[in-house]
Amino acid sequence: MAKGKKYEQILDALERLLPGKRFHEITLDEVAREARVGKGTIYLYFKDKDALFAEMVCYRMERLKQQLAQLENCTLETLPEKVFALVDDFIKKHRSGFGAGSAFASQVSRMTGEQYEQLKQAGAGVVDALAQVMQSAGWSRQEANERSQMLLWLIDGYARNVLNDAISVPPPEVMLAFFRRGCGMV
Repeated sequence: MAKGKKYEQILDALERLLPGKRFHEITLDEVAREARVGKGTIYLYFKDKDALFAEMVCYRMERLKQQLAQLENCTLETLPEKVFALVDDFIKKHRSGFGAGSAFASQVSRMTGEQYEQLKQAGAGVVDALAQVMQSAGWSRQEANERSQMLLWLIDGYARNVLNDAISVPPPEVMLAFFRRGCGMV
């Protein structure tokens, strides 16, 4: 089996273990068992559990980026809803691994400078993928760059509220209407 395959096996195993558990509750022994690799194999790819966390977040963001790229045939009218639905589904699917905002922030604070930079680049890749989709839907490059960030900021605020079990979270329609007004779409 190729090294790349084992790397993915480990990350996929971690994803299978996360529902119902927080990241800090999972041991590397459990990940190794679930991935059907030796614990030493995990250390070939990841220096420690914190490195595994950083890589898992980047791995998920890469998958989100790929899903966003598949929206390139959307129109300007349908794109915001499709992006919101995709990201909302992503958040719900991966909620247990990210945990509440404070748990996620705590985990991120333990990242090395290099891991944090990798996380920032993964986030920038998501913004770039959305900007490309927006551009193919008809916005200029500058409009697409600005609006991709605006839409993702709105979704990020929504996600933080959902992850922190906020009492009052505006419904998606309200946020999307706000986005459309801000973009001059209405």
